[in-house]
Amino acid sequence: MKSKTAIRAAAIALAAILPAAAFARTDQIWLNAGLDYNVYGDFSLHIDQELEYDNSKLLDEETTMLAVYRFCPFFGAAFGHRIVRERAAGSGPLLTEHRPTLDLNFFAPEFWTLLFDFRSRFEYRDKSSAQPHMRYRERFRLRTSWSATQFGLSPFASEELLFSDIPGGSDSDLFCAMRSQVGLAFNPVPGNKNLECAMYFMVHHDVEDGAQDWAPLNVFGFDVSYSF
Repeated sequence: MKSKTAIRAAAIALAAILPAAAFARTDQIWLNAGLDYNVYGDFSLHIDQELEYDNSKLLDEETTMLAVYRFCPFFGAAFGHRIVRERAAGSGPLLTEHRPTLDLNFFAPEFWTLLFDFRSRFEYRDKSSAQPHMRYRERFRLRTSWSATQFGLSPFASEELLFSDIPGGSDSDLFCAMRSQVGLAFNPVPGNKNLECAMYFMVHHDVEDGAQDWAPLNVFGFDVSYSF
């Protein structure tokens, strides 16, 4: 019964967001590989590398390094640094950006096998092509504690809102983007929960022009992570 429910939940989530793909201006593929190392108790280290492609062209590469601590079952935090190399306007050379990052993570108690968490991310964007500024990212995510088949198939969905505090900008320009994502997490090796993969579809809406142009963008992504 739980396996059927998981598959139905994933199908419903995909059906809800796929119609929006018809309005996307282009497709991108994002690939991410990460490692999580448990140092001691609730303290761990995280590193990942993400590559973003458009028509086989590398647009963006990001390396994230975080120190993570879980203070209690309902709250955790992470602090670290992200190095971003991105092509301005999708062309030209890769420009470097440094992002000191602070995450505040909140976890709700499990309810009917549903797991809800909220991440508040604070980034200082030190860009070589623009003024340094703060960006705030608020992500709401819904997962499940059960899974289907020997590969541990488990659907998830999230919504992320992004706000940029650019010097000289107006209050109406603070809300700069939003990301709606649905996906399926799984263990490619049955019985090995340390290795986890996820496939997802995301619609990214860029609203940097004061919400005058939502400019939706299709993103298909694949993540792989290993914890030890």
